[in-house]
Amino acid sequence: MKASVEPQPGNAILAGLGAVLSGFVIAGAAVPLYLLAKQSISPELETFAWPPSWLPHRATLAHFAAIFAVTELRDGVIRSLLVAVATGIAATAFGAMLAYSMTRGGLGRRAGFATLSGVRLLPMITVAIPLGMILSALGLSDSPSAMGLAAVHTAIAIPTAALTLYAAFMAIPVEVEEAAWMDGASPLRIFLSIDLPMVRGSLATAFILCFILSWDEFGFALLLQQTNRTLPPLLYYYTVFGNVGPASALALLMLLPAIALIVALGSTLRDTLMSSGYR
Repeated sequence: MKASVEPQPGNAILAGLGAVLSGFVIAGAAVPLYLLAKQSISPELETFAWPPSWLPHRATLAHFAAIFAVTELRDGVIRSLLVAVATGIAATAFGAMLAYSMTRGGLGRRAGFATLSGVRLLPMITVAIPLGMILSALGLSDSPSAMGLAAVHTAIAIPTAALTLYAAFMAIPVEVEEAAWMDGASPLRIFLSIDLPMVRGSLATAFILCFILSWDEFGFALLLQQTNRTLPPLLYYYTVFGNVGPASALALLMLLPAIALIVALGSTLRDTLMSSGYR
């Protein structure tokens, strides 16, 4: 006969405390999002009403309409998307090359980690003014396309992409590359046709992280784009000057691209996690 295992009171208490803590964490994330969504569809008169209500008395989409009606906001949305996509693609590409070189050579690994550590430890805002002067001299500061800002965001995001992809490239057996090399494949062909497809899940993860980093970045966007602004500075100005309704709608809109990316690449991300041993 099998001996029955009696549940320990301590385990039940720990499980209960874990459930309570999880509830607080979920509530801490959900309540602000709900209030943001509620404010984005509430009329301006209800913004500062007292006592505040949990539900809007009369829902309106005027704040969302204002985002696309105001030229500055509409251009800010398009500009932020272009900068974030360009940053995600460029940083992921350069980060993949850097991560691969770090996994295939001792000197490359040491130099790569030293560079990444130095970049991550250096406060980026300390080089903001010199970068602004250089981009201004090149005619890339405050441009309508914001490609100067995209270049800065790419430089900031490359360490994130490289560190994300390093473990994925390390997991690729060297014997696979040696077999392809024996069959006549060049190093570039091996990298593009064998290595990159094997780490596509990590590539998707790196792209999402770099996209979100650029999409949310405030300091360089505020300094380098004084008139042709992206969304984070616009959200700041609208909040400071009391345009709470449009600011709430704009903040809610800023959540959508990141959520859409995660949903679209969800299967790839799940495959990556499963192959890494997460269940």
